Amino acid sequence: MMCLQTPLAKRIFALAGTAVMAAAAASCSPAQAGDTQGAYAPDVAVSEQALTVKEIAAQCGLACPGDKNDKGATIKGIADGNAAISGVASVDAFFGQVINFQNAAGGVAGGIKAQLNAIRGDFGIAADADLAVQLDAQFKANLDGTVEFKAEPAKCEADVKATLKAQARCEGEVNPGSVKVECKGSCEVDASVEAKCDADVDLECTIVPPNLMCTGGAICQGSCTTMVTAMAGCTGTCSGECSGTCSAYVKDAQGNAKCAGKCEGMCTGSCEAELAVAASCTGQCKGECTVTNPSGGCKGAIRAECKAKANASVMCDGKCEGEFEPPSAKVECKASAKAEAKINVQCTPPRVALSYKLKAGVEAKAQAKFEAALKVLISSRLPALKAAVAKADSVASAGADLSASATGALDGAFKAATGGSIRVQFGLTCAVAELPKVKTVIEKSTTGLKAQIDAAAKVTSMLKV
Repeated sequence: MMCLQTPLAKRIFALAGTAVMAAAAASCSPAQAGDTQGAYAPDVAVSEQALTVKEIAAQCGLACPGDKNDKGATIKGIADGNAAISGVASVDAFFGQVINFQNAAGGVAGGIKAQLNAIRGDFGIAADADLAVQLDAQFKANLDGTVEFKAEPAKCEADVKATLKAQARCEGEVNPGSVKVECKGSCEVDASVEAKCDADVDLECTIVPPNLMCTGGAICQGSCTTMVTAMAGCTGTCSGECSGTCSAYVKDAQGNAKCAGKCEGMCTGSCEAELAVAASCTGQCKGECTVTNPSGGCKGAIRAECKAKANASVMCDGKCEGEFEPPSAKVECKASAKAEAKINVQCTPPRVALSYKLKAGVEAKAQAKFEAALKVLISSRLPALKAAVAKADSVASAGADLSASATGALDGAFKAATGGSIRVQFGLTCAVAELPKVKTVIEKSTTGLKAQIDAAAKVTSMLKV
């Protein structure tokens, strides 16, 4: 039984003392073995010299993954999705997070691949062709001048309360109580008049402006429409007169044609520009307005956040955007809680905007198909891809943390096992045997995840977004 032959395994059994274990094995009752469901109890007395560790375990009905149970079935290990390795709750919670990582990595990698395949389909690019190269060729064939994408990073938040509850279960507690953690970023708080943050932290309130105006120094995220009383350039949709070529026209009440599209020239009337990145807007804001440190609190806001300045932290018990350290008495539970937070982050797709000019002389039907695909890329594909990649980065970080902390995370459990039951002692030897497999599971899942992250990076790098 290889799970009993490692130095760590022998050290664990040494904690309890061989003589004690031999005596216990001679009359292996449920209480002594730590089995409340009933266990094999031999009636033959044996001496310390007559028994090996393997024989002691066998007489108590204990087995590691890879061994056969009393029905002849092979016990599964972590590589087969079984986290119940040791029978020690805090240790098996760690193994459970490794399996959670494996599942999350596969799911997120699949999500990235689905978005890349959808982009291929939109632009009619073959499955075996280099997506970035073919996209670049289509952009050059259909667009004139500089193509500039604008987008903010995807917003990813971890639920502090859910993470602390998971940690409490690992620690053997019913409820973590009221606990705040240091969040290195921003923390979502209740939007109300009473919404407050610490003295060195900014309060940001986000509203949907009822009058479409961002006032009081608020910034707009969405689209901003400004009136143009004199001929001026317009990077968005021009509604009015266009001194050059307009991509679309409508008739006014008098039957006159007015521009209602992109104006390749100067515009008079109104100009509506998409704002991927939050910015000031002196006209109408269709979207959201965010104001920092308002005097009247966040009454009527759809969202409120306490945002730490520079590299500082904010105390948080809600949703944290950024790293946070869960408090814990057990090292293995802290490792599990950190992984829980990173694996289960929720990432919101960012807004993406693009300013472009169609190239003249291109066959109309082909160019119309390209522009339709381009609009879907801007409104849907790229935002979803950026959100998926942001989550993938968080999940990959969780895998790296679990791999790095595997041995150290279980060391505390080994030390706490002194004087424990034979079942606990033996369960921890099984955990030791599974540690190399933890690394294998994480490396395999990380390889597949990284392949999709790299594939997405080639596309976003080409688009410069």
